[in-house]
Amino acid sequence: MTSSSLRLLKRVFMPRSLMGRVFGVFAVTLLLLLAAGLGMVYRYQYLQHIEETQDNALMLVEAVIQPIEESVVIGDYDTVKRTLGKMIVKSPFNRAQFLEVGGGAISLEAQDSQYPAPPDWFTALIVERFYDVNRVITVGGKDYGVIRLSFDVTRLAAQLWQLIIETAAVASVLASASLLMMRVLLRRWLDRLGGLRAFEHDVAAGLVTAEAPLHDDAPLEIQEAILAVNRGTASLRVQYGERIELLMNSLVQHKSAMDQAAIVSEIDGDGRITVVNEQFIANSGLSRAEIVGQPLAHLTIPGPAPLWMPGPDVWKGDVTIAGRDRTLQWHRTIVPMFDAGGTARYICIDIDITERKTFERTILATARRENLIAELGRVALTATDLHHVFQEAVQAAAGGLDATSAALFSLEPAPIGRSLVIRAGSGTLALATGFVLDCPLGPMPQQAPADLLRPLFAPVGAAYQVRSSVDTCVICTESPFGVLGVFSDDARQFGPDDRNFLRSIAHILATTIERHTAQQRLTYLAQYDALTDLPNRRYLSESLDLAIGAAAAQTRRAGVMFIDLDHFKKVNDMLGHGVGDQLLVLATKRLQGCARPGDLVARLGGDEFALILPDIVADDDIDVLCTCIIDALAAPFLLQGQQLFVSASIGVARYPQDGANAEVLLKSADTAMYAAKHNGRGNFQFFSAAMHDATTQRNKLEAELHQALERREFLLHYQPKLDLATGNTSGFEALLRWNHPQRGLVPPLEFISVLEDTGLIIAVGEWVVAEVCRQLGAWHADGFPVVPVAINLSARQLEQGDLAATIEDIVTASGIAPTLLEFELTESMLMVNPDAAVEILGRIKALGMRLSIDDFGTGYSSLAYLKRFPLDALKIDRTFVRDLPHDSDDAAITRAVINLAHSLNLTVVAEGVENLEQLCELKRFGCDEIQGYYVDRPLGPAHCFVAAQSALPADLQRAAMLVL
Repeated sequence: MTSSSLRLLKRVFMPRSLMGRVFGVFAVTLLLLLAAGLGMVYRYQYLQHIEETQDNALMLVEAVIQPIEESVVIGDYDTVKRTLGKMIVKSPFNRAQFLEVGGGAISLEAQDSQYPAPPDWFTALIVERFYDVNRVITVGGKDYGVIRLSFDVTRLAAQLWQLIIETAAVASVLASASLLMMRVLLRRWLDRLGGLRAFEHDVAAGLVTAEAPLHDDAPLEIQEAILAVNRGTASLRVQYGERIELLMNSLVQHKSAMDQAAIVSEIDGDGRITVVNEQFIANSGLSRAEIVGQPLAHLTIPGPAPLWMPGPDVWKGDVTIAGRDRTLQWHRTIVPMFDAGGTARYICIDIDITERKTFERTILATARRENLIAELGRVALTATDLHHVFQEAVQAAAGGLDATSAALFSLEPAPIGRSLVIRAGSGTLALATGFVLDCPLGPMPQQAPADLLRPLFAPVGAAYQVRSSVDTCVICTESPFGVLGVFSDDARQFGPDDRNFLRSIAHILATTIERHTAQQRLTYLAQYDALTDLPNRRYLSESLDLAIGAAAAQTRRAGVMFIDLDHFKKVNDMLGHGVGDQLLVLATKRLQGCARPGDLVARLGGDEFALILPDIVADDDIDVLCTCIIDALAAPFLLQGQQLFVSASIGVARYPQDGANAEVLLKSADTAMYAAKHNGRGNFQFFSAAMHDATTQRNKLEAELHQALERREFLLHYQPKLDLATGNTSGFEALLRWNHPQRGLVPPLEFISVLEDTGLIIAVGEWVVAEVCRQLGAWHADGFPVVPVAINLSARQLEQGDLAATIEDIVTASGIAPTLLEFELTESMLMVNPDAAVEILGRIKALGMRLSIDDFGTGYSSLAYLKRFPLDALKIDRTFVRDLPHDSDDAAITRAVINLAHSLNLTVVAEGVENLEQLCELKRFGCDEIQGYYVDRPLGPAHCFVAAQSALPADLQRAAMLVL
């Protein structure tokens, strides 16, 4: 149980008076004793009555048993019945039965008792105590029957219950009499304390000598209490006199202190000032003659609160006082002073709270301004309409500074210089939107604090009757937006707090303008390309859906072109992305110049563009448009003082035959564009189902190539190189082959480019290096003369910064000499990023491996780059060897290349040698080595040295003799 519950029980069951508590204790004790006594009496009476009833019943049975036996023997059952009937009258039995052995029975019932029925529970207790009396009638050893007597338990319970009630009634009467007597005695004894109340009234009436009366018949404890009160009262009289004297002295001191600290005046019963202290004169600035005799109300400026009127109550409130030079705020307390006749005069105590009120007004104004700023910030965050934010800002500015109007000016270009235009206004400037002010060039001059209205706003003052203003610039990140000004129609000086408030609003405006501008820019960038300002892929897809929908509704055809700039990557790699971006901008203008009215040009990203054709009349129209675009983009681009050339590959897809929606149509156009690239670039192709099959086949090829390395489906063939000086095999070139599980050997031209495009060439290239190293080790272990093996590097491999480290790890792990490896590269690979290529090749060269340039003459053929890169050999492309010795131009170029390479200390290898005439011509030109089908085809590892040891063909034997 909680403490609060205990307190509640005490208040309910614990009387507050002493008499109540004493009487309550006596009553509870009496009741407990009475209950215990009655319980014991009832128990004794209950047991005694039951025992007596049972004994009487047995005696009654014994008294009638002999007559019954005699009557039974002679068969006089009437006598038995009369005997039983007499017996149950006024007996505790209600039923008597004689049960004959032969089956006969005599049964008699007593009349119902007239006693009131007792409670059922009490009757149940009586039933448990009584049981039927059975007596066997036996005469001469023969059983004649049984007498069964049943107690009348209901009558017995009623008799006992009646006895309990009568006893309880007597006990209740006695207890009530005892309680009444106790209450009378307690009241008589405690009434003696009532004299203390009379004593209290005497003391309150001022009878200093009053004492509480004593009574002889009062109990001793009460007499002692009254004596203690009298002694305490006498002591208090002495202390009271001393305190009165101290209080009088203190009042004199307090009056003197109050005259120094507070503004005090004395007012007569009519409300006129009779006396004022020096503080009143000093604070009000008025003379004593101007104050004394005047009604107090004349010095008070009426306000919303009611003024003081003479009366008996103490009055408190804040009042405004009209001083000589200023208005004052006083907190006033007026206390009435009474005499025997009533109110005689009033003491007026004032405290100057002017500074506190000013501070409170400042706090409230600051809080209101902060609320305005917070509300404006909330509106600025949620509003989507910038003009709505402008309007809220000028209203907040005017409201926060309690000015008549405010306006937001934006800087706008003017025919000469610039101007300020009102974008939003409030108050008297609410309808001034569009009002123009001339603004001087250069930074906005700052407003001096002493300026009421800067000259810049003189036209506003003349047109809208404003006399003072304060303003601040709204500065965004990139440039100033304008000016936020607040105007007043009276000559008012705005303070630093006012300017700071205005700057806060201007900062919110600047942030909102920047966010709105950024959102507009993001919205634009979500649909347009930032470089070319063309629609992007997303906008293109949405526009194509609309074009397809319109074409379907009008039963006409539509289409889309994919346009890719060929070799654009080379421009970025050679001249940088800045030049590439300039080229894209110029290409955009040429595409827009070729587009028809209604067509949409878009940029998909990188060097890819698209052109939506919303209305196609005939395919010939598309042919003309594609030719125009190809010719326009084929014209040279003049950038950084040099001409750049690109071409365009175009894929065309038409609705509805090439696709029913934008997604399918774009995919079809993309497929057609790649078909144009595979067809030699610089052309256009219409989509066809065969192109789709080719794309599907390429995707399948990519998937199979991903698994080929894991399944060990790649293998190497080695094509020998012949040393023309000795006629011996000088080395091999490792060539990658793919042994497809179903197709067999797949031509390299079919899958090498796919490895390049997917990036699988990195992992496959590492496998090639490791496999060549393993094979060199195997040849050496088999006792074959080991010669260097050349490995082709791809452009993607050369882009890996850790290429040299990877090669070094593989060679070191294999244990072969690094001089047995040679790496071949093409000219175009070296031109992508020459500086990085020089660094990577230098590290490979430092490992002791040879480097050669492959297919020389088909790329840039730059002599400067030949000198720059750490090369060991140069391989002449087969296109210059094919027509030897009959083509004089090829012969001249081949001879020049050989001489050039020798001048740079490079070994020269001719590729594609297929007959003796070519061999002899190359020998005559001074070529060092040859490679081609005339020497041998690419061979498996097991056949390389077998072929070298077998007899040479007759032509090759003659060639060897010529060589020697």
